[in-house]
Amino acid sequence: MSMSAFFFCLMTVFVKIASDELETMQIVLVRGILTFLFTLAIIKKKRVYLWGRNHKVLILRGLTGSVALFFVYESIQRFSLSEATSIQYLYPIFTSIFAFFIVSENLSKKIFYSILIGFSGVYVVLDFPFIDNNSNINMLSLFIALLGSLLTALAYVLVRLASKKGESPYIIMFYFPLFTVPLSLPFAYYNWNSPGLEGWFILFMVGICTQLGQTFLTFGYKLLPASNAALTSYIQVPFSALFGYMVFFEEISFNFILGSILIFISINLILRNKG
Repeated sequence: MSMSAFFFCLMTVFVKIASDELETMQIVLVRGILTFLFTLAIIKKKRVYLWGRNHKVLILRGLTGSVALFFVYESIQRFSLSEATSIQYLYPIFTSIFAFFIVSENLSKKIFYSILIGFSGVYVVLDFPFIDNNSNINMLSLFIALLGSLLTALAYVLVRLASKKGESPYIIMFYFPLFTVPLSLPFAYYNWNSPGLEGWFILFMVGICTQLGQTFLTFGYKLLPASNAALTSYIQVPFSALFGYMVFFEEISFNFILGSILIFISINLILRNKG
């Protein structure tokens, strides 16, 4: 899950760069095509049955994840990276709730405290976004970001459900682009903006980082309860701050240090959880 957070962090950096030139659906489409090709090649090599057995769960996972992806990428365009990340990282809370109802996972007190501590750490690292009364937040943009977080949580719980039903992690990954590509194609075609060589490289890196992040994430949800896996990915936030410092020369503040400590306390509680 830590490796997943690392590569998803890299992905968001490349998505933010790409969004300066390209529309959201174009980024989603290219990511979907690359993920489809990479995953299909792995499936063929490992000779896994392509369509799986639990079709309803796999289809719902693919559809939910694809729609969530659009909202998450759109929120990255509409907000600063810190604000978009802050809203997106509400998803571990939603994941714990969905996991309780869908896969009957125990919502223990330790998990609940981990949620509060981890999210507090995220909020501190991101310098308390939305506290400023002078900030002008578009409610439609906020709704898009929240919906992206909610659907992300549902998609991840469905990954856990499919894993518990014995589906191969590669088949679970395969169903994601199976819906992402056809859903995004008409919109991307209508608003297509041909990228240059640098743009194609950035899109390719979005695909590569996504594939690696998705691979580690899927195996993480296979090995860990959904609540634990989701909360462990809080580590992406200090990763983001570090990349911001190295790539965009953003300052590492006292809030970053304090928030990171809270995040690692949260992760430690999760890893020690027995419930």
